[in-house]
Amino acid sequence: MQMVQISRCNMKTCAYNMDGLCHTLAITVGPHAECNTYVHASNKGGFGHVTAGIGACLAADCKFNDRLECQASRIDVVGHGKHADCETFQER
Repeated sequence: MQMVQISRCNMKTCAYNMDGLCHTLAITVGPHAECNTYVHASNKGGFGHVTAGIGACLAADCKFNDRLECQASRIDVVGHGKHADCETFQER
């Protein structure tokens, strides 16, 4: 099984965002489809050569969640107020 990749992230204030991509090893999607790995910081973190995947998905109501693992082909992370959400979330 391969880790589902994040194809886009528009949270420019996140420490892991570089040029619209997430550059940490993996994120956790929370119970309300929010990105629990979002870090509001001006200092950049992560690794330029890495594109993040989904380490765990806690959004039990998402149709792509199978035993806390994301089964979508890819996900997009977008801003929602002052936090980041998984835009790929689809209710069961």
